[in-house]
Amino acid sequence: MAASRQMSETRAREVVRCRRSGFGPAAFSLLVCTAAAGWAPAAIATELWSRGGAGLDFSGSVREIFTSSKGTNADDFYTASAANPVPCTTPAGFADCPAFDVVGEARAIASVTRLRTRLDLRATEAWSATLAYDLEFDAGHLDTFEAELGEGLRPDSLFRAEGDLTRGDRVAVRQELYRGYLMFESEKIELVLGRQRVPWGVGRLWNPIDRFNAIGPLAVEADQSPGVDALLGRWLFSGFSFVELVAAPLRELEDGSYALRAHGVISNVDASAVVGYFERAVTAGIDFAGNVGDAAARLEVVYAHPTRDVWPLDAAAPSRLGDFWQVVGSVDYLFDLGSGLYVLLEHLYNGNALGFGAGRAGGLLPFFEQSTQCAAPLPTPCVRQASNAISGGSRVVTRSAQITGMQLGYDITPELRGDFLTLYDWSGVSASFVPSLSYSPLDWLEVRAGAQLFAGGAESEFGNAGALVYLLAEAFF
Repeated sequence: MAASRQMSETRAREVVRCRRSGFGPAAFSLLVCTAAAGWAPAAIATELWSRGGAGLDFSGSVREIFTSSKGTNADDFYTASAANPVPCTTPAGFADCPAFDVVGEARAIASVTRLRTRLDLRATEAWSATLAYDLEFDAGHLDTFEAELGEGLRPDSLFRAEGDLTRGDRVAVRQELYRGYLMFESEKIELVLGRQRVPWGVGRLWNPIDRFNAIGPLAVEADQSPGVDALLGRWLFSGFSFVELVAAPLRELEDGSYALRAHGVISNVDASAVVGYFERAVTAGIDFAGNVGDAAARLEVVYAHPTRDVWPLDAAAPSRLGDFWQVVGSVDYLFDLGSGLYVLLEHLYNGNALGFGAGRAGGLLPFFEQSTQCAAPLPTPCVRQASNAISGGSRVVTRSAQITGMQLGYDITPELRGDFLTLYDWSGVSASFVPSLSYSPLDWLEVRAGAQLFAGGAESEFGNAGALVYLLAEAFF
């Protein structure tokens, strides 16, 4: 009985938070948010302690993710680079470094087993706290060159409550504070301090207005957000109108992110406006979500003014990254076919697209830059992996400026659901095809299998990507 009550209360809180974050149009958002909370994995909480209105609940899960794809052995890449030092260390010749011939030639098989434990404490009606801790066991091909590039672009965290406990070429043990925050809630004020999710934006596939936790459409674990170490304050007005302030500092204060967001309902349309300073980029944006007939439509528009310098390989000197726009527009509809066919159409314009590179490096070339901080005997300037300054504070990073996504979803049975996502790159003429099946035979078990298939030329968004298949299984306790 305690477990059922906890699930009900948790889902109710998720619906309220979903509405307050501007998720969906005003007339449509309650249905969408209730469905989203229902689709979220239902952790089976156990009540450890209860007294009056206070209580402590425990829940957890074990998730296994198996992936098979093509990658690049990092040692092979650096060995090939050392064998041809002239083109591989100088910016002018780096695009034709022979080491890029080994890119995507190795089979990359990996297994991730993650144990997550979570404690939810309700001290009073106003005060609560959440702590979710991950212990992760990784095995397989972990030392890929692509993984190293991804690490270089990952944003830093203030608390640094994550990292490797041990790591080898094929096995690693990691730990992470997935969530850890203290919350105060009253009729007019909400305060959240600690590692949390700050979900902004209305797009389904891309959220350029979300500078904290945006998740890309090709993420295998699309339900997992690393969170951000921040202080969030929300002032509630009538209805679903509010103003919230988020401060996510880093050890170097100017590298942190600080933003103000106002949300309200205008003529039955949910609307938000954001202004902020994200990793040294001054940013402003708006989003809208409303009904168009029986369909739901959304729009996000963001303008960024970066203040950090970048030094691309084809540039004579460092210079400030230029101002740029990012726009997302989408519409979705539930057709009355069988159990209901869900159709989503969404388009992204990214004014900060990195481009498709050149030579043997191809699409990887934009992820490198010049630097004067060169270790001997490298020449000056030398080549190094680009910092996250190339993103201009955005979490939406693409090579192509124009990408359209279409997603179909259908409940084959109450336990089995099929989804199919297609992404088309208009600038480079390439595409990705992402079919998946989700199966939930029991309340405490979820299994999902899927693939990512790609087509296109070398100079495109998806043409250089290798096919990936995955199997994800999660058990809740």
